[in-house]
Parts: sequence; C-alpha cells; structure tokens
Amino acid sequence: MAKILLVDDDVEFGIAFSKILKGEGHQPSTALNTAEGLDALRKERFDIVFADLSMPGENGLIFLEKSKKEFPDTPVVMITAFGDWDIYAKAIEAGVSKFVNKPVKREEVVQIIKDVLG
Repeated sequence: MAKILLVDDDVEFGIAFSKILKGEGHQPSTALNTAEGLDALRKERFDIVFADLSMPGENGLIFLEKSKKEFPDTPVVMITAFGDWDIYAKAIEAGVSKFVNKPVKREEVVQIIKDVLG
C-alpha cells in the first residue's frame, strides 16, 4: 500500500481518482492547489504525488519545481488533458517521473504506480 497525494483543482476528478487508488489498496490524500499540495508534503511523507498540470494560479509545473526543491526524492507524476511539448520538456527538466493523460484509466494508474515505486 502506498500513500499517494493528488494535487488537482477538480474536486470531482479527485473523488474518482481517490476511488481508483482505494480500490487498489492505496491510501489517497488530495490537495486543491500548489500551496495545499506543498503543505501536505511538509506535514506527511507520501510515496508518490500525482499533480494536474493545468490549475489556476500556480500550475502543476510550478508545483513540480517547488516540490522537487523541498522533496527531491518524492516522485511526481504529471496529469494533463493537453499535449504541449514545451511544457513536457520543462517538466522533464524539473524532474517529473511520468505523465498520464486525462481521462485517466485505472490500468494506466496501476502501471504507473508500479513503474515509479518499483
């Protein structure tokens, strides 16, 4: 069982994603923005973080950059509904572990967690 943090401003997506994680035996937590996500990481250790790329205010790329400065060993998977090679390149430079596209499929999430956590 892994402790997994989802940083995404879409509450309905967070509920659905958490159900997938719970169904696979993981312990999910959610944060609605970059500030909440960083606060959660400061309070608790997570095995992996999934962060939405497109959020109002500080987007997922900013979350990735800030989280990697404070928590360099915590893997971050970016979730996106939009393909943008420039953003992908910046995320790779910042240390993203993987990308997953919305809509997210259960099998894909399970495989990414296995790949990232070994």
